[in-house]
Amino acid sequence: MIDNFQNLAKKTLDDIFNLADKKSQDFDVDFEGENLIIEINNSTFVLSIHNPTQQIWMSSPISGAHHFECKEEGRGFKWISTRDNSINLLDKIDLELSSLL
Repeated sequence: MIDNFQNLAKKTLDDIFNLADKKSQDFDVDFEGENLIIEINNSTFVLSIHNPTQQIWMSSPISGAHHFECKEEGRGFKWISTRDNSINLLDKIDLELSSLL
């Protein structure tokens, strides 16, 4: 499961990198190890692969800290908040990045 987790987490951070890059040229998007850092207008998002818990952690200047676990859904998967099953990582980051534009 750990190898699969690593692959899924890295693919997800790549997807978020591409999302931010397409959304606006104003975003400064960089990888630092297993962290994805997105900056705009003095606001910084940090998304980290957290191997011990097999989660992706997000630090948001808008909504604070979140932890997401990978859940299988049909043939695919989604990263769902550990606090609220209705929060999906990709939807959350898309909404919050859009609010800064």
